Amino acid sequence: MEKALKRFLISFPLGPRNLERNKKAGTVLLTKEETHHLKNVLHMKEGSLCVLFDREGNEFVSRIERFGPGAQLEARLLEPVARETSDLLRLTVAQAIPQDRNMDRIVEKAAELGLFELMPLVTERTVVRMEKEQFDKVHRRWERIAEQTLKQCRLRKAPKIAPLTLFKDLSSEPSQYDLFFLLHPSKEASPIRDCVSFSPSSFIRDKTVRVLLAIGPEGGFSPREVAMARARGARLIQLGQGILKTDTAFVAAAGFFRFGYG
Repeated sequence: MEKALKRFLISFPLGPRNLERNKKAGTVLLTKEETHHLKNVLHMKEGSLCVLFDREGNEFVSRIERFGPGAQLEARLLEPVARETSDLLRLTVAQAIPQDRNMDRIVEKAAELGLFELMPLVTERTVVRMEKEQFDKVHRRWERIAEQTLKQCRLRKAPKIAPLTLFKDLSSEPSQYDLFFLLHPSKEASPIRDCVSFSPSSFIRDKTVRVLLAIGPEGGFSPREVAMARARGARLIQLGQGILKTDTAFVAAAGFFRFGYG
């Protein structure tokens, strides 16, 4: 069996349009940080083959051409790696921002689970509040966490980290999703395992289904938010008896959807 080529995430977008605009067709120039990692951590040499991929899931078998004088590596893209069949589930999780930096862990798990998008959510009971400047800094950290996780879990595409979203804005535009679920432990909520019974025809195996899953903070969603979401077509679901911490609920609920229908 041939030894698998090492895979490496790069910042240069490898989509067709960006490659066409590249001055030196068929080659990409890595950053100094990326070059350092390939040369001194992965111990790759000129002429070595590897697989370079970007955040959008584009992958190319590539050859290390040379280490330039500016401490930047030039790589030649040899052939694209065929994409697998598109995911049948495009899962967006709107997650209320928890305390104590637990959102960092949620971002990491979102990348491991192969989410399409993670939406940092502000609800009435969300304790953590951030100004735009602070959020921009945190957002960059979350993107770095997602990228680092992607390198380890051998998935092709990192989840999009959406801008900060208020709950009222989330529930006002659900039309871009096929299904909208609100994780809410109450008597009115159905077990998560039965969620597809709401719309069995939605999970058709020849089309991608867009699902929005909203998860509240430690104190849960307020009655007003639940009513607002239900008015917009959200279905209430619950994981079972007891109350889970919000980061635990994220892994359990997102994992159910991802592995059950992804």
